[in-house]
This record gives sequence, structure tokens and C-alpha cells, in this order.
Amino acid sequence: MSKNPWWTTLYDQHLAEILLVRHDPDELKATLLFLRRHLRLEPGMRVFDQCCGIGSIAIPLAQQGFQVAGCDLGQGYIERAQEEALRHGVGVDLHHADAFVFVPQSPCDAAFNWWTSFGYADSDAENLEMLRRAFEALKVGSVFALDFMNVPGVLRSFQPTVKTERDTPRGIIRLTRSSSVDVLTMRMLKTWSYALPGGEALEHKSSVRLYTPRELRELFTLAGFVNLRFFGNLHDQPLTLESPRCLVIGERAA
Repeated sequence: MSKNPWWTTLYDQHLAEILLVRHDPDELKATLLFLRRHLRLEPGMRVFDQCCGIGSIAIPLAQQGFQVAGCDLGQGYIERAQEEALRHGVGVDLHHADAFVFVPQSPCDAAFNWWTSFGYADSDAENLEMLRRAFEALKVGSVFALDFMNVPGVLRSFQPTVKTERDTPRGIIRLTRSSSVDVLTMRMLKTWSYALPGGEALEHKSSVRLYTPRELRELFTLAGFVNLRFFGNLHDQPLTLESPRCLVIGERAA
């Protein structure tokens, strides 16, 4: 892995305002219900949020009575999540740490990795390590859920340019994501161009491995997961070419 991988600079407060602050309460509610259902959660259980960002899921889960551990490489994100948790009067055990190596000190009853926080490293072997950390975080018989792109559907309806605008506390931020696919390495290459309040411009690059459902199945199996299931959305519909996401559920073998 490179010394300064792209995700250490991409995930700043501008991206947090554009993509990590959840603006759709129905989508958040559906996410929480999906996780509670498939991770077999009961109040009081300990849940690991791998790549927790600003706590967009961790904090609502804590509000519902779960013990939440999490990690993220963005120190500013962890600080923001801790402040938000304090504002809501809940406790969360969040760490500024690298998800490729971090494992919670106490085994968890469930774990998840959400909003395409997987596939960033250059090699499959490195990406597999993140799944292995999720596996190691779990008690025997517990469940891990991964939210990833539905790659066949993404390629079928490929969008080279996506524009997003958000009214933030700093003012209006506009983001243009310009994408291409390297078919030899099967990586999605993106340029993130921001137009910030006051006229400032900012640009970042990213590169994510486009794992097909079959390849995800192989990686999950190598990591030790069994009883794999795939869904195409938060409402348990089967994974198809038209599915908006690829949601993978795996269990740590008893």
C-alpha cells in the first residue's frame, strides 16, 4: 500500500457535508432496520462500525440502545462523531485508526462496513485484510454486512459525470465527480472537483476496485465467512442487474 493513499486526503469535511451527512430520514430508517434484521441485533449488543465516518449510523444505533464501537482513518471525522454523540447524550467507542489493521478490543455481536468503504487498496490481498479484520472483530456465530456497488449494474448504466449540490453551514458546496473505468485493472477512477463558498476550487482523486458479486463471494470465503447472502437493496430484494446496491451478509462460522 502506498505511504499516503488517496483516501487520507479525499475524506475531508467538504465530502462529509456532501455525502456523509444523511439528508433522507427514510433511507436512514431503512438502513437501520436492514442492519437490525440481518445482523440479528438485540438492544445492548455490541456492534462494530468499520469505517464509521462521522457516525451517521453509529450514533443512531447507539440511540436505539446498542453499544457501538467504530474506527475511521479521518481524525476530524472521529472528533465530529464524538461531539455529535455527546450532543445526543449517547456513548460511542470510536477510534482514530486504520480499518485495514484495527480490531476492537472486545469481540462484537455484529459488524458492518457501509457506503462503499471497501476496495480502496491496490491489491486484492490488501483489500482482503479489511474483511479479515471484520471477521476477527466478531464473536463466533455473529454476522457481518458489507454495502458495496452493484458493479454489473454500475457498468451497464455508467455515468461519467455526477453533480451534487449541498447547502452547508459554510454555504453552498458544489461537487462534480468525473469517472472512468480502467478495464484492465477493473478500477473506478474518479476526479472530485469542488466549487466551495467564496469561489475556491479543490480537487481530489480516488480509485476503487470494481468487485463483482462473484469476486466478493470469493473474498468473503477467503476471510472465513460462511452462509453468504446477497441482496440488491435495503428491502431484501434479490440482487439483480438493476439493483442499486450489492449488500453482502456473512457469518463467522461456529
